[in-house]
Amino acid sequence: MRRAVVTLAILLLILAVRTLVVGYTSYTPLVFAQLYLLLFTIVATIPVFVRIADSPAGDHVILLLVSGAIAIVMFAFVAPQIGEPNYCGGRYLLWQNVRVPTLYRCTPVPFAVFGWFAGLWTAIWSIEWWTGKLDVDSASNRVPVRRSFLPTVVAVVAVALLVAATATMFIGTRTLRQLILAEIFLLLFTLFMAVPTLIRGEKSGADQFVLYSAALVGAVLAWNLAPEVGGPNFCLPLPRSWQAMRDILNDVSRSVGVVPPTPPRLSTFRCTTLPFAVAGGFAGWWIVLWLTRRRKSVMLQ
Repeated sequence: MRRAVVTLAILLLILAVRTLVVGYTSYTPLVFAQLYLLLFTIVATIPVFVRIADSPAGDHVILLLVSGAIAIVMFAFVAPQIGEPNYCGGRYLLWQNVRVPTLYRCTPVPFAVFGWFAGLWTAIWSIEWWTGKLDVDSASNRVPVRRSFLPTVVAVVAVALLVAATATMFIGTRTLRQLILAEIFLLLFTLFMAVPTLIRGEKSGADQFVLYSAALVGAVLAWNLAPEVGGPNFCLPLPRSWQAMRDILNDVSRSVGVVPPTPPRLSTFRCTTLPFAVAGGFAGWWIVLWLTRRRKSVMLQ
């Protein structure tokens, strides 16, 4: 019975994804497909949190939720547009006539679901891997083992991709999709490196509120200090609420006889603020952590 339910759920998942990507002539099946994906995501997430209840990842639920939420936004932005614009519901311009599409599609929803699980499992794997590695390295009676070259190769490739992603954000790209892919890799790399930073901060006995506040202040300060290379930074498209507000402003401008300014067409997309914010966050965290350890060592003397 259990296998039959799982098989039926997978078949319905495939049908829902096909409906959202391939499209349908009416909007009602699209709504049911989105609702099923939401239900499937909730049901599939519950055993994940049950599994990690007794693991080190269970102590960092906030980090898991933040990682999954950020991955949802980032992966939804790289969803392809097949033919006509995606019609997920409620997206229209107030000053234009709404045109009924011939096929209803919503490709961002499957990408968002994939991003949720990708961000969630990346955070879980990072926490469990770093916890095991730090515990082994701190053991005094560890038996020497033969080291493998695989971690070294993976580290070199990851650093090379990090340099390429950072250079892409400063040099710029012709399309926004390439820039978002670079941002996704930078955020995943940041998540992977933030886990040992968080674990060391907890083991040091420092005040977690002070550490998080220092990281936030450092990220905001570095974000504002980031330079503009040849033009304004364009990190991500406007959220839907901001787009609706911009449409309202355009509609009001036209009603009073004022022509709204035409937004400039960007030939090169850059985002120098994100690398600066990541560096500033780590700098603020480690500075406070170092000052805390320094103060404890002085007090012990």
